[in-house]
Amino acid sequence: MEGRIRNHISTHTGDRRWTSALALTAFLAIVAIGSSGCGEKEQQADTAEQALPVTVHAPYREDAIRVISANGSLVADKQVTIISPVSGRIVSKRVDLGSRVAANQVLFVVDYSSLDAAVQQAQAAVSSAEQQAANLATEFARVQRLYAEGGASQSQYDAIRTQKAAADEGVKQARAMLQQAVIRRNDAEVRAPFSGLVGKVFVEVGDMVGPGVPLAVVTEPAPLIAKIQVPERDFGTLRIGQSATVQVASYPNEAFSGTIRQISPILDAMTRMADVEILLPNRDQRLKAGMYARVEIEADRRPNALMVPSNAVLQEASLVAGSTVSNITRTYYLFVAEGERAVRRNVTLGYTTGDRVEITSGIRPDDKIIVQGHSFLQNGQRVSPASE
Repeated sequence: MEGRIRNHISTHTGDRRWTSALALTAFLAIVAIGSSGCGEKEQQADTAEQALPVTVHAPYREDAIRVISANGSLVADKQVTIISPVSGRIVSKRVDLGSRVAANQVLFVVDYSSLDAAVQQAQAAVSSAEQQAANLATEFARVQRLYAEGGASQSQYDAIRTQKAAADEGVKQARAMLQQAVIRRNDAEVRAPFSGLVGKVFVEVGDMVGPGVPLAVVTEPAPLIAKIQVPERDFGTLRIGQSATVQVASYPNEAFSGTIRQISPILDAMTRMADVEILLPNRDQRLKAGMYARVEIEADRRPNALMVPSNAVLQEASLVAGSTVSNITRTYYLFVAEGERAVRRNVTLGYTTGDRVEITSGIRPDDKIIVQGHSFLQNGQRVSPASE
């Protein structure tokens, strides 16, 4: 019995050893298969790295132009608001909005009936004063002769001489009053000070007006002036006669040429801006006073510069902590295709001209600049470049 038990135990122990050996063999096989599978996946992933399609273009050789841009308004070089110089009712209106007028042309007539009466009274006063002065001149000649012959006293002579002088002064005053009356009468006919166009009309026939009441606006359509303000940093680059271009919303695809006519000798202490006037010939008179204008002035030009499309340049910002204030620094960069890899290049920017920007350092003339497909590129990433 005891022998059978030992044999049974021995047999059972052997079975367990056999089972463990089989399990260990299976485990090692699974590990080996798993390791082989992972290696194959890594190899497949490395083989499957896809090349990102990008578009490349060599840098452009163009003039880099520094442009000062400013917004302003167009105003007429000659424009005046016509006001009434006299009081009365408008009895004649001889122009309308947009009418072309000549210099000294009558635009409005104010009722001048009372002014005519004033002229007549002044004329009568002149006639009376002249008659009185003539009588006293005759009397003075008589007394002067008697005084020379001893037939008139000194006091008689002095008295008539004083009366004659007063009569002569009265004639001068009467004539001056007549001249003023005639001027007021003529002012009732309101005239254009220069040739141009009627830009606004404020009154109609029958309206009562008084001195200083605006009647109309007369403007000369050419030339025009673009008035802008330029910041202090650009002030030193401006000069009289410098070329400028002007664009307006009415003609979005056209640029109108002009020149700097005036530069203010002072800057506003609050805004640090200077007033500048651009003269526009406006010979075809398409531009109108009051239009909103965008002005560009060429401040500097660098010929044969390396230029790339502005959208090819990316930037990243970083915060640099200082002792008192933290500053934000910006780094500009682009990608260059070198073989099948995208290589990041930090660059220094120059002038921006239109949709292209000057690169002053960081690229070579024969580089293949990635201009499309670069937004999410990483340095060293595989690419498939195609020329633009």
